[in-house]
Amino acid sequence: MHLFLWLKRITWLLIFYFLLRFLFLVFNIKSFQFADVHQISYAFLYGVKFDLSAIFISNILFTIASLLPFRFTEKQRYQSFLNYIYWVPNIVFFWANIADFEYYKFIGRRTIFEVFGIMGDVFAQSFSLLGTYWYLVFLWILVSFLFVKFTPNSPTLPSPMGRVVKTLIFILGIGFTILFFRGGFQEKPLRINQAFEQHDNHLGNLTLNTTFTFLTTIDAKGTEKVNYFIDNQIVEDLVKRDRSSHFSASASPQNVVIIILESFGKEYMGYKNPYKGYTPFLDSLAKNSLFMENCFANGRESIIAMPAITASIPQLIEEPFITSSYQSNKFAGLGSIVKKYGYVSSFFHGARNGSMGFEGFSQLAGFDKYYGLNQYPKEKMATDFDKNWGIFDEPYLQYFTTELSKETKPFVGCIFTLSSHHPYPIPAQYQGKFPKGKAEIHESLGYTDLALKHFFETAAKQPWYKNTLFVITADHTQFNTEKKYATSTGAYSVPLILYHPTNQTLTQLKNMTDSLKICQHTDILPSILDFLNINQQQVLPFGESIFAKNGGVAMQFNSGVFRIVSPNQYIEMSLEGKAKGFDLKTDKSIQNNQANQLKAYIQYYRNGLIDNSWIK
Repeated sequence: MHLFLWLKRITWLLIFYFLLRFLFLVFNIKSFQFADVHQISYAFLYGVKFDLSAIFISNILFTIASLLPFRFTEKQRYQSFLNYIYWVPNIVFFWANIADFEYYKFIGRRTIFEVFGIMGDVFAQSFSLLGTYWYLVFLWILVSFLFVKFTPNSPTLPSPMGRVVKTLIFILGIGFTILFFRGGFQEKPLRINQAFEQHDNHLGNLTLNTTFTFLTTIDAKGTEKVNYFIDNQIVEDLVKRDRSSHFSASASPQNVVIIILESFGKEYMGYKNPYKGYTPFLDSLAKNSLFMENCFANGRESIIAMPAITASIPQLIEEPFITSSYQSNKFAGLGSIVKKYGYVSSFFHGARNGSMGFEGFSQLAGFDKYYGLNQYPKEKMATDFDKNWGIFDEPYLQYFTTELSKETKPFVGCIFTLSSHHPYPIPAQYQGKFPKGKAEIHESLGYTDLALKHFFETAAKQPWYKNTLFVITADHTQFNTEKKYATSTGAYSVPLILYHPTNQTLTQLKNMTDSLKICQHTDILPSILDFLNINQQQVLPFGESIFAKNGGVAMQFNSGVFRIVSPNQYIEMSLEGKAKGFDLKTDKSIQNNQANQLKAYIQYYRNGLIDNSWIK
């Protein structure tokens, strides 16, 4: 009977999803090393609900075709057709799950549909990716072979059931498909954030499967309005930030250089950590700078960091702002703000033009010039191109210095490094010169750190150097190897260094704020404007100068869970408003879980996106 064959094949898929979850655990075992057997077992058990949802929606065509109440479905040719509509989509989704065995280490969540926003970069790196992760392709082929080879089959026999019974089974089959896809009898369909009831982003991602996260975000609208507060004045009051000036105008114009280091999590430094680390120069610079010890990235991806740093726009929706339909909304970026005060601005990224959407967003943020791979001197490409991603960091940082020295006005220059991005290329002359460390990225951190040292040595010889504020941070963290950082908040901990060559100015920076203050990427723009004594009224309320006299906050959004970090505690909340409070140091639950400020930020952000009302 076709009904029993259909049930067998659904069960066969459940077995494979269990296998894929187990392999996901094996590949990412360090991410789950602090969970006990009970927690892991619960994640597997609870994950069946998400597996069934993914299986039923991805196999809806197979279900319909299998249970049609017509005689022709009993023919051998039709049964062969059923095999293919069963095999093909599931093998494709097997690959999505297997690819996440490694991709998860980079972004800290399961892949969602927005991955198509960076497919150009994926295709450009396809040969390099296949060369590095060939074992995933092999594993996919093996899993697919086993899946096809041992797919349950049964002899094609005439069914004794009548047309009425078959029709009833068909209707019930469709009904069960809808039921399981929704996650059971509940008011709202199953959502990604429901996997995180255990309060652990890692365990939540173990509970999920990539098929579910991908399919449930295909038709996701940019956002939907929320109305936690009926009175918008309450929202305005809760998100209001200190926009007063804390610095006097400098006698000589001050330049600003922003350096965004690819994947340089605070975990990788030796400074303020009980181990040596992989960044000796950055450590030495931090000791002679204002070093913000509690700075957090707003996300786990480069395309989230750029709008946060240059326009104070965090990600509080599923899709990064750069790839969303709202990217053309009105907002004031760093370039457009400083232009009114006589500054020129430029953005540098040594990858292919258009990569990660940086070039387009830099224009929206008001930067006067963009320098990508296309602008790099052709005569240097043969030696300086890393054959994968772009220009090696050392020559590109020297190029950055050269171009800045051509400016005749006070300038703001921003550079985004790339050598510590997969596949972590290191020039031949530096092979074997840096510690291998515990993770693949560690050696490349040593190279970029040396490139940074050489940059400062060259910059110190330029006439603009002594009148320049250097702001150094990282776009996001990457793989955790230290227990201290393998926490919900530790996975977002990045350095923030403000350095000025003039001792008097540097001393003033250090005296203006508490280095233990909570801060985030979105605070960088207002902090720069504060230092330059430039009006901050156009800055969105998601960021505030680190020199403002309060405790500071940091926000993140990942896999349907919102988080706001404040001194001593942090709060996690679902879109429905269910909130939990946790101690920042111990990560243990606490009773104080007031979430009104977080709700206000979400309402202001999401409703403002839809109405395009951020800038009044």
